[in-house]
Amino acid sequence: MEGGSAVRRSQFDYHSYRGRKSASFWLKWIALVLAILVVLAVAFLLWGQKYISYTDDGLRVDLPFFQSEPKQPDVSDLDVIDQDPGSDSSDQGDTSQPQEQEPQEKTSANGVNVSLASILDGSAAQQVQQQGGDSVVVDMKNDQGQLGWKSQQSLASAVQSEAQDDQVNEKLKSWNEGDVYTVARMSCFRDEAIGGQMAYTLQTTSGYRWKDGDEMHWADPSNQQVQDYLIGLMTELAQMGFDEIVLDHCGYPTQADGLLSNIQYGDQSASQVMDDFLAKAAQALEPYGTTLSLAVSQEQVSGQDTSSGLTAQNINQYGQRIWIAGEEQAVLSTLTAAGIETPQQRLVLYVEQFSQDSTVSQALLS
Repeated sequence: MEGGSAVRRSQFDYHSYRGRKSASFWLKWIALVLAILVVLAVAFLLWGQKYISYTDDGLRVDLPFFQSEPKQPDVSDLDVIDQDPGSDSSDQGDTSQPQEQEPQEKTSANGVNVSLASILDGSAAQQVQQQGGDSVVVDMKNDQGQLGWKSQQSLASAVQSEAQDDQVNEKLKSWNEGDVYTVARMSCFRDEAIGGQMAYTLQTTSGYRWKDGDEMHWADPSNQQVQDYLIGLMTELAQMGFDEIVLDHCGYPTQADGLLSNIQYGDQSASQVMDDFLAKAAQALEPYGTTLSLAVSQEQVSGQDTSSGLTAQNINQYGQRIWIAGEEQAVLSTLTAAGIETPQQRLVLYVEQFSQDSTVSQALLS
């Protein structure tokens, strides 16, 4: 019995002795744990690359579940900086360019005759102000044919005494860049310097040089070299910046200039000659925006004096401004009756003194 109970006790009441764990057992567990850690580390690196950054202080990990919402700035904590309107915009990083102001257009309502010398020394502006004008009229080619500048034209021979200065052209250009509206007067065909030369003179039917009532010679309006010379002079004046060129004695002599019965005219009629000449003058001045004006008489406009070749038609077509002497309303009536368009805007009336009540532009008689 004892032997049987011993056997049962051994089977049911007591565990058999297995002894201590061996070293290989623990090594297997350590290897398993290390393998798991390696797998986890690789998985973390693959998943968490975007949360890992390298800074000067070393490796930094910013996991999304450890990040807090960014704090919005309190508007009350902001400092408001007022820009000083007078401060330099370059200091504020402002690269915008200032808008250029359009230059004010020159205008002419009251013209004052001045000498070339006063233009060259700058005193003409004061003269204009003293006489209540807003523009100047200067003789750039007088009846003697003398020029007020150094011309490059081959027929140019006579120069006004004030234009002997080698810098005269530069001085005129500088003046014209100023604010004063400047009109250059040109005596066209009444020209002692050119008209006195047989090759270019207006001749009599007997082949002599024709003279007017003041014993002045005229250049032949039908001579192409004379026309080219005058067009060249106008172009030079425009290049120097004159705002307006008014052509005086533009055409053949009129009844007021002397005996016309012995003048030798060309194959073309006087009006045809002037049509061609004025067309070339207008074309030459167009690129410069220079105003082309004509000094005429009421008789020429009305058709009572057709000897010059100027007619109401070519005056209306080519005279951007029309300079006439006479009583204002009478002149306006003459222009209107002749079919001159917008006469009140185009008329420049020669006067002995400015009238405040005038409705047209005026120019003081020299």
